[in-house]
Amino acid sequence: MIRILASLIFTICLVINCNYGQNVLQSSLYMIDIYKDNPAYAGFDKSISANFNYRTQWTGVLEHPTQINANVHLPIYLLKGGAGLKLNNETSGAFRSTSVKVSFNRVESFANGILSIGLAIGMKQIALDGSKIRTPNGIYDGSIQHLDPILPNGNISGIMPDWTLGFFGRNDFFDVGLTIENLFFQAGNLDQINFQNTKKISFYGAMPLLVNGLEIQPSLYIKSNTLQIQSDISVLVKSGNIFGGLGLRGFNKNSFDALSFIGGIRLNEHYTLSYGYDYILNELSNFSEGTHEININYNFNKLIGIGLPPEIIYNPRHF
Repeated sequence: MIRILASLIFTICLVINCNYGQNVLQSSLYMIDIYKDNPAYAGFDKSISANFNYRTQWTGVLEHPTQINANVHLPIYLLKGGAGLKLNNETSGAFRSTSVKVSFNRVESFANGILSIGLAIGMKQIALDGSKIRTPNGIYDGSIQHLDPILPNGNISGIMPDWTLGFFGRNDFFDVGLTIENLFFQAGNLDQINFQNTKKISFYGAMPLLVNGLEIQPSLYIKSNTLQIQSDISVLVKSGNIFGGLGLRGFNKNSFDALSFIGGIRLNEHYTLSYGYDYILNELSNFSEGTHEININYNFNKLIGIGLPPEIIYNPRHF
């Protein structure tokens, strides 16, 4: 199973000719809600699981990026898999995108673990608010006239397909995941403006450990838009219902972006609250107060339907 995933990662990197750099949209709590990025994870929380995530990036910067994500997923034991629904809204300056996707994944058991393959498909609406744009030669005396043949003076929007292919593997020692998003069929149009949907390839790995009664989980998240690459490495420590940790985004002097402080609490058998704060490590620290991210998880915590999942899914090692 692990050899299959390693071969996939190697092949994709050869195809896209990966370079080094930094992505724009990030997540400090990627290890808390794995399904948000990987449809193959659906059902691995053992019951109906719903997440709400809000991230405000680079607060203090005018028209800074914000993200709102909501999803719900559950195991479907009779079909040996899981299914889910994802909603996403992103805004950054004059640009906004809203997407909805449904997913299904199939889980297969092997001698040394399980492997899930999932696909999420849906639609994305992209919009551009021309009233927030200013050009050097534009006229803005009570009206908006950019005097540009391409830029709109008002709102324009369009719809395009949105899809993600995911792989997720688990055994008693570690989790690994791979996602491929909008690698093909990513072009769309906003009036006269051609828009390329963001391509994304990512790898996730985690190794839960138990040390002196503490649950310790180091994790790694590498993502690329086929032109740039960025990495996150984090460590979470859990004691009872409380957990916390640190994360570092970047791998060299040109990519270091933020130091993440993560904390959370399991409020009861159904609800878990997580929070992340990014302390900026680059020049943006002169203009921004940092980044805030919050995630609320609801887990029904009861078996659904008839039949049982593979035993390894019940390994109690999730934050």
